[in-house]
Amino acid sequence: MSNKEISKSTGAVTKDLVRTIRSNRKTGIPTFVFGAPGVGKSQQVFQAADGGKVIDIRLSTLDPVDLRGLPTVNATVDGKEVDWARPDFIPKDGEGIIFFDELNTAPIAVQNAALQLILDRRIGPHRIPDGWYMVAAGNKASHRAHVNPMGAPLRNRFAVVEYVPTVEHWTRWAMANEVHDNIIAFLNFQNGYLTTEPNDEYANFASPRSWAYMSAFLKAGIDDGESYTQIIGRGAAVAFSAFQEEINEMPNIDDLIAGKTKFDHNGKRISVSYAVAMALASRLLNSTDGKKRSDDQLNRCNEIAASLPSEIAVLYFAYITNCNDRSLKNRAMQSKVALEWARKHRPLLLKYGVTFRNGESDGSNT
Repeated sequence: MSNKEISKSTGAVTKDLVRTIRSNRKTGIPTFVFGAPGVGKSQQVFQAADGGKVIDIRLSTLDPVDLRGLPTVNATVDGKEVDWARPDFIPKDGEGIIFFDELNTAPIAVQNAALQLILDRRIGPHRIPDGWYMVAAGNKASHRAHVNPMGAPLRNRFAVVEYVPTVEHWTRWAMANEVHDNIIAFLNFQNGYLTTEPNDEYANFASPRSWAYMSAFLKAGIDDGESYTQIIGRGAAVAFSAFQEEINEMPNIDDLIAGKTKFDHNGKRISVSYAVAMALASRLLNSTDGKKRSDDQLNRCNEIAASLPSEIAVLYFAYITNCNDRSLKNRAMQSKVALEWARKHRPLLLKYGVTFRNGESDGSNT
């Protein structure tokens, strides 16, 4: 994001939303996240809970009275009194995150009713226990979303951030969630297509969410440009289709690993190098004989990856160091080539969530 774009943003800009929420939670000040549709706001709130409970409240489905609870009239010795039934989304005990997703799609009256809940952590007779942290999220009108203005008093109850996803953070998630290799390679090759503007109200657009849908299409064998268009929009579909055609020139990966053929980076066919880096790591980690790969084969993969430009090679090394197969990871990263490359390019690996201890990668997320 450029300085000019940042100056037009809603508030502070974060590129690591999970870390921001975890940090803000220590203060107890609620967090509001603005972000474009499909960038993964909701999912990252759940990640920030670290396995704890998340209560998802959609204010747009509620009336103001729903926040306080329905009244019940009880007879007493002296007359009658009104009790308010506790809504099931207001916890009595425990801890976790209360998440007001799409808060600014709620009518103004409901937003106003939420003021007391967010500011005082109570509404009517119902109080929110101290262990619960509040997070809200929403789109902006500039995202072509149907939203209502947030009043200044409500907005000022939050620490307001705008989430802007990066390809590196998305790649870390994509590798862990088995997104198709070609999509990861393409978006690292042309990262401007991770998100595109929803300018046409009758057409789709690219987002981290829609690229996950695209992965399902590819795995189902759907591989034509018109099908891509319905998921990621025409511009991204045309670019991805061209990438798919170009990487058809990629050599046979099994032959590369076996040493039967060689691969040299071609500056005029950069897309092929991105695809090779992803394919090498993926084949090592996901093939049925992955654990039986000889040290010579692992070293050969490392040497091929290390020969690529660093911004391409990092995909291979990030994939290897973040994998769950600790035995294979340790074998692959113990070679002199891998260790030297990793030590030389620590800042680049750090962008993909790889940290180092005692000179070796621990594969952990930062």
